[in-house]
Amino acid sequence: MPPPPENPEPGPGLIEPDQPTPTVDLSSLDTDRILRDTESLEIPLSEATSPPQDSSREQSEPEAAEDTPDENPPMSPPRAGLNVLSVISLILALALSPLTVVFGCLAVGQIRRSHQRGEALAWVAIGLGWVWVVGYVVLGTVLAVTWFQL
Repeated sequence: MPPPPENPEPGPGLIEPDQPTPTVDLSSLDTDRILRDTESLEIPLSEATSPPQDSSREQSEPEAAEDTPDENPPMSPPRAGLNVLSVISLILALALSPLTVVFGCLAVGQIRRSHQRGEALAWVAIGLGWVWVVGYVVLGTVLAVTWFQL
């Protein structure tokens, strides 16, 4: 393979894209607007962005209650209804069924994905299900040992 020529022929080459030079000035960023638009944090309106108020209204009326932000804003959306699988797994646990473990684990997965209620029910059912599994294994072992001794 021959080496490339030292002086390439002039012609259409690659054109560098025009890129704006980065600036250190961050005053053009409107962080209040960005946070409000993304709804990541509830920020009360600052005085610079609040609408102008009439001075006569300001003196005669006390500040309205809706202007003050909540003391404890909700951190997550309210949970939906009770998960059906968690109820089924608890019923199976009370019926001494080892299938409770399977239904309880499925219920916990659904609850965490869909933000439903009933996770405590599912965990109680899983615990009882493991008690029944261990109990049935012990009972089966005792019966097998006594059967083979006859």
